[in-house]
Amino acid sequence: MYINKTYFLFVVFCMIVSLNSLNAQSNVKPAEKIKRKYSFVLQLGGGYSTYTAGINIRPIGLPGSITRASASATIRLMWYPDRRLKLGVESGYTNFYSYRILNDNKPGKVILDAVPLLIVWSMPIVKRVNIYAGFGTYFLTTKLNYEGKVKSTAYVLGSNIALSYTKPISKTFAIAAEAKWMNAFETKDSELNLQVHMVWKFFQW
Repeated sequence: MYINKTYFLFVVFCMIVSLNSLNAQSNVKPAEKIKRKYSFVLQLGGGYSTYTAGINIRPIGLPGSITRASASATIRLMWYPDRRLKLGVESGYTNFYSYRILNDNKPGKVILDAVPLLIVWSMPIVKRVNIYAGFGTYFLTTKLNYEGKVKSTAYVLGSNIALSYTKPISKTFAIAAEAKWMNAFETKDSELNLQVHMVWKFFQW
């Protein structure tokens, strides 16, 4: 089975950084420790996506035109502990691609949609810049509309990796610009997303 090496290396890196952070904090005297609050942060947003993998469908040997660009949406819930490494879950929606069949008076279309459900890790690189990496499942839906309708679903393993810049608006709200690469690696479907997110720190203790 193909394994996403980029994702694996990032997770290992995050684990090392987290362990080093724990060791460093254990060596600091109580009076020197910085008290950080715990919080839950909700991110909602969307933007532009483009399919980056090769497409070789033509299931019925007919010519057609391919649309790789579409809108995409993301919802992400993160837990911010008193460590650099953060944990959360992510979902959303995107249309990987659509293929319009051109056959005289018999039009048709093939559409591939994806809904990810991923466990996500995050950590800051520099001030206001964060990196995200996720691993989990992609729910893929293929719709064929040509002389009848056929719909099929599949559940495949996948990952993502993202880089974001966050601009605070208040103590609880911020706006983030994010570039994200989505990868359903079992089916070799991949996509690049450019999105804007609303960031809401809705609970803190």
